[in-house]
Amino acid sequence: MLFRVPGAPEAAWRWLMAMLLLGVALPAWAQPACTLTISGRVADHESRATLPGATIVVLETQQATQSDVDGYYHLQLCAGIYHVQVSFVGYALETAELRLTNSTERDFRLHPDAVLLRGAVVRGERMAAPSPQTTATLTGQELQQTRGQAIGEALQRVSGVTAIQTGPGIFKPMIHGLHSNRVTILNNGVRQEGQQWGVEHGPEIDPFIASRLTVVKGAASVRYGSDAIGGVVLVEPKPLRDSAGSGGELNLVSMSNNGLGAVSGTLDGNLRKLPALSWRAQGTFRKAGTMRAPGYYLKNSGFEERNVAGAVGWRKDTYGVELFYSQFNTRIGILPAAHAGNQADLLLAVGQERPLETTGFSYDIDRAYQQVRHDIGKLTGFVRTGNAGRLQLTLSQQLDFRDEYDKSRPRNDNRAAAGKPELSYTNRTTTGELLWEHKPWHQFTGSIGLTGSYQANRYADGSRQFIPFYTNQIAGAFLVEKWQQGRWLLEGGLRLDYRDLAVRRGDRDSTGVFFVDRSRFRYATPAASLGATFDPSPHLTLSLNTGLTRRAPAANERFSDGVHNGMYELGNDLVPNNAPLTPETALNVGITATWHNNPRFNGELTLYQNRITGFMYQVPLLPLVQTIRGAHISWQYLQTDATFQGLDLSSSYQLAPQWLLGLKGSMVRTRDTRADEWQILMPADRAEATVRFNWPNASATSRFRERYAQLGGVAVARQTRVPDNYEARDLLLPPAGYGLLNMELGSTVHWGNQPLEISVAGANLLNQRYRDYMNRYRYFTDEMGRNVTLRLRFSF
Repeated sequence: MLFRVPGAPEAAWRWLMAMLLLGVALPAWAQPACTLTISGRVADHESRATLPGATIVVLETQQATQSDVDGYYHLQLCAGIYHVQVSFVGYALETAELRLTNSTERDFRLHPDAVLLRGAVVRGERMAAPSPQTTATLTGQELQQTRGQAIGEALQRVSGVTAIQTGPGIFKPMIHGLHSNRVTILNNGVRQEGQQWGVEHGPEIDPFIASRLTVVKGAASVRYGSDAIGGVVLVEPKPLRDSAGSGGELNLVSMSNNGLGAVSGTLDGNLRKLPALSWRAQGTFRKAGTMRAPGYYLKNSGFEERNVAGAVGWRKDTYGVELFYSQFNTRIGILPAAHAGNQADLLLAVGQERPLETTGFSYDIDRAYQQVRHDIGKLTGFVRTGNAGRLQLTLSQQLDFRDEYDKSRPRNDNRAAAGKPELSYTNRTTTGELLWEHKPWHQFTGSIGLTGSYQANRYADGSRQFIPFYTNQIAGAFLVEKWQQGRWLLEGGLRLDYRDLAVRRGDRDSTGVFFVDRSRFRYATPAASLGATFDPSPHLTLSLNTGLTRRAPAANERFSDGVHNGMYELGNDLVPNNAPLTPETALNVGITATWHNNPRFNGELTLYQNRITGFMYQVPLLPLVQTIRGAHISWQYLQTDATFQGLDLSSSYQLAPQWLLGLKGSMVRTRDTRADEWQILMPADRAEATVRFNWPNASATSRFRERYAQLGGVAVARQTRVPDNYEARDLLLPPAGYGLLNMELGSTVHWGNQPLEISVAGANLLNQRYRDYMNRYRYFTDEMGRNVTLRLRFSF
């Protein structure tokens, strides 16, 4: 049976794509008023050695810049006469007069100064070393604009990252068309482990814990393990204080659509009498009621979170230790329309303009729902190994408790009376990593590491056996080396993991006698990478990265069996006539060009291809499945060969001193090369355009500073690249494309020395009715309608 979902007109998509093309072409004809360029190189007068980090100041305008790693600098000025001052520690100050009528080059050669400098102690934050890997970071104001959203929802601000979604409360990050077991998430340096295999299982991480979200796009398996075929998400809290004192911040968020209220507070400190000791405490409460789509409320769509985290560290110059603990608690309502007693009722619910069951606004969360708790304990320490380098040890323990309650109460009267869940899992994971980073040697820097983990997954007595008992043991070793000389950076790495997966499945034969099926799988999963970065000019960086990775099948891909969140799922090895799963091998190539540190136009373009042999994927299959618990859409794991190709684009253009244009876009093309057809369930083309106005800086006595207004639009095309005979494989064709209009206003209000950041953001301002192809509940309901968000952040 086939339905078409009404959606937004395609005009919005075409309009934003036109803006994207216009923005790329805009710098070619838009001429700024002051475009004369002065550039050159700063070097030692005697040895001609370059001086990176030299400061260049135009005295008349107070414009300033620093020379890059190769000693080059760049400034843009109007025509005129200027005095340029160049300084560098240990060298005499030099000042030159320039008469600028055309763009010109001017090198500076500084003379060593005989002044003896006194010793000083310098402390700072460890910065990530440069890498050929394509990365994107959300921090500062850009991260603040996502407060109140889930991790997977916030990451969609990064080009090339989308989300596979289950209703309004569950978002799972998807990088270049890959997700779940192929995207590794590190929470404060600890690999997040739990029931992450399910697309209905969002990352069990408090978004407010992060002061920085970093996405490594493309395979990063050498450093993070073979599951990082698609990429890595790094959730990084603010570092512990390294100076005496205490402080903190308070975040408040409110949303109009679902009544969301969120409060998150952080306190940190460093003891004056014990400067080596630092601490931090953080807590979050987040609660939302029923979401409103245009015209109706989505029943049982609320959620609630209660999270705490803390850290304490002791740090000296030559050694340090830090203890971290976090607990994440959530309860998430599941759409009742996904549950039906028979096939006729389920077919009636699919493709309707609105769900058969709607409601008024409520904060109540009834059956069906998920109840999840995730605990992480981490101990990390480092010691400097003399002049040889730095040795670091990280140990962690994770406990993941997941209970899932069906819409109907259990048929077991005792279990129903006790209010116990139908699915109840406990996942325990112990991990360890020993890492040695050696000191620079002949332009080489690098690290070598040993890793190990032990994971045990269990379900409670009496609950359904959806995922079997299993233990998963992994031991690995890796080596990463970098060589940097002048404008070149080369990086190579090797890794080998040994995996031992032991599975125990319980079942009953035709006579009702209980038996146990035991299976064991052992794999060696190697990975290798090679990359290069070249800076042909001070403003252009070219990067090439390649990776070869082997990934072993997970327990759910082999043996998932039964009803789960209103859907029926079946592992590949349980499908009759299917060959058992074999490891998949991925060959990834990515090329990135970055145009940066320019006064007007900056941007980044990434082209990539990922060929995966033995690609394991989940697909909906017809006909519907009828069980004693009702009728369900059937999802099964299969294996094929697939090729992923695509591009990511992000750019900005400073149209005028207060006006900034931003453009982002991403495209993914995925072919099933065995069947010679398009791969199912891949994200559609996506584009985002923004225009931002920053008010001129107010006086130091003004209370309102850093004021801005931003207008933006998001356009998502209809996914037309679907497998042949799609009508026979899925209940719905992909929904129509859509365009959304968004706006945000913000300012920082000062009372004395205390800043209060205030912003008001409106999403889907036109209350557009639409459905997204990557939402598992697109069969039953529309997406969220108009939503206005108020955010407050108070630092002290």
